[in-house]
Amino acid sequence: MQPLIAVVGAGLGGLTAALAFARQGCVVDVFEQSAELREVGAGIQLSPNATGILDGLALTDTLARHWHEPEGLILASGTSLRTLTRLPLGADARQRWQSPYAVIHRRDLLHALADALRDHEGCTLHFNTVVAPDGEDRTLDLLQEISGNRPDLIIFADGVWSRKRDSLAGSSPARFTGHVAWRATTDASGISDLFPPGFMGTFLGAKSHLVTYPLGNSGAVNLVAATPGEQTEARWDKEGDPAALANHFKGWNPKIIEALGEADWQVWPLFEARNNAWRDGSRTVLIGDAAHAMSPHAAQGAAMAIEDAVELACCFKCYGDDPAAAISRFTAIRQPRVDRVRKRGDLNKLAYHASGPTRIVRDLTFLVRGPRRLAADLDWLYGYRAGA
Repeated sequence: MQPLIAVVGAGLGGLTAALAFARQGCVVDVFEQSAELREVGAGIQLSPNATGILDGLALTDTLARHWHEPEGLILASGTSLRTLTRLPLGADARQRWQSPYAVIHRRDLLHALADALRDHEGCTLHFNTVVAPDGEDRTLDLLQEISGNRPDLIIFADGVWSRKRDSLAGSSPARFTGHVAWRATTDASGISDLFPPGFMGTFLGAKSHLVTYPLGNSGAVNLVAATPGEQTEARWDKEGDPAALANHFKGWNPKIIEALGEADWQVWPLFEARNNAWRDGSRTVLIGDAAHAMSPHAAQGAAMAIEDAVELACCFKCYGDDPAAAISRFTAIRQPRVDRVRKRGDLNKLAYHASGPTRIVRDLTFLVRGPRRLAADLDWLYGYRAGA
C-alpha cells in the first residue's frame, strides 16, 4: 500500500516536500489555508545546495527559463561604493559546487513546484483549508475527515508564525530580531552604474545593508534592505514609509539614496525561531521556517526549507514502516546543519553592519583572504547535498 503523506502549508518547503515524497511513490495531500498559492515577496536567492536539489527533482529545465545566474556577488561600501571583495559565481559556481547560483522570482518557483506535483497521480492540493494545530491524534482525525485518508506522516510547513510550533511543549513563539526587511522591485536602469551588469550587489553600512540582484530575465531588479526597526503587525505586505527607510541610509552614497527613493517599498518585521521542538508525537514533524526560522543574513531560508524537504523524504524512504524513527533520523541530521548555517548568518550580520574598528578589521580580512578563499569558506554550505 502506498504511504500517505499530509503536508500543511503550500510554501516552498511544503511543495518541495510534497514533490519529493510524490516522486518516491507516496500519495500526498497538501493543505493550504489561502485560496491560492501565496506569491509573497519577489526575488529569492537559490544557492547551489538548493539548485542541486531542484535539479534532482527534474525542475532545472523549467526553472532555467526564469532564473538568472549572476556572474558574481560584489560586496561594496554603501558610502564610497568601493568594492571590498567579490564572490565568483556564474560558471565558477557550477564548476566549484556542481550546481548554479541563481536568483528567481518566488512566484516562478512556487508554480514550477505546484505544476510538477500536479503531474503525479494521487497528489492533491487543498486550498481554503485550515488544519488546526491540535495534538497528533486529533490532527490525524481532522485530516482524515478532510481528505478521506489517514496519513502515515504529517509535515507542518506553515512558516515562521507556525501555529503548530507554538502549540508544542518546549517551544515558544517566534522572536522578533529587532530588524526589519524592506523589499521593492525597480527598473534595472536605476542602479545600472552601481555595479557591473549581471552581478549581484551587497552594499554594507553601519547597522544596515542593501542587496540588489536581477529578477530573472525580466529587466527588473530586486532590492532588499535590512535595517533596525520596531515590531509591527506580523504580515508580509505592509507598505513601507520611504522617509523611515531614508533615515536609515543617511550618509550613504547619493546614487544609492536616489535609487531607494524611486522604488515602492514593502516592509515586514524579521522573526526567528531558535531551540524549538521539531516534532509532535510519532508521526508529526515541522520543517523550514516552522521549525527553525532564521534571519536572512546568510540568504539560506529557502535553501534550508528545500534541504529539509528532501532530507525528510530520504529518511522516510529508509524507515517508512517506522515514521518515528524516520523523524528521529531527520532531526539528528538537520539540527546540526541548521545550527551551523544560523551561526554563519549571525557572523554575516556582524560583518555587514560593522562600524568603527570592527569595520576596519572586516575590510582588511576581505582584502587578505581574497575571492577564491572566500569561495572556499563556503564549500561546506554550497557544496552540501541533502539526501546524498
